[in-house]
Amino acid sequence: MTRARSLSTRLATALIGGGLWASVASSAWAQTLGQGGGTNLPWWRVIGALILCLGLAIGAAFALKTRLRGAGPVFSSAKRRLQLVETLRLSHQVDICLLTCDDQTLVVAATPQGAVFLNSKVPTPPPEAPE
Repeated sequence: MTRARSLSTRLATALIGGGLWASVASSAWAQTLGQGGGTNLPWWRVIGALILCLGLAIGAAFALKTRLRGAGPVFSSAKRRLQLVETLRLSHQVDICLLTCDDQTLVVAATPQGAVFLNSKVPTPPPEAPE
């Protein structure tokens, strides 16, 4: 431990005392205001950066869609068997969910402790009266 400290102490002394530290921190290395390069950017760099960013965004969207919906095809026109029709929040911890699965309607209560099956048949809404 003392050898490592003495080596780091010698290195710091050599850098600071040897003038290397002073030359790095001097203002000779700094640019004065207004002497920077021009603001001209080649168009190919701008278009290339745009294409790269769009490609990354599209790739991330496909990855998220695949990750969240399973490993099936990204673009599928097949109708899903299980669908969430509606959700109603009863309290800050209880949600009532209306689901359909294979032409059957299910009502489920979702709580932090789990889900409770409430009903498998939902009465159809009354027909609207003609005006």
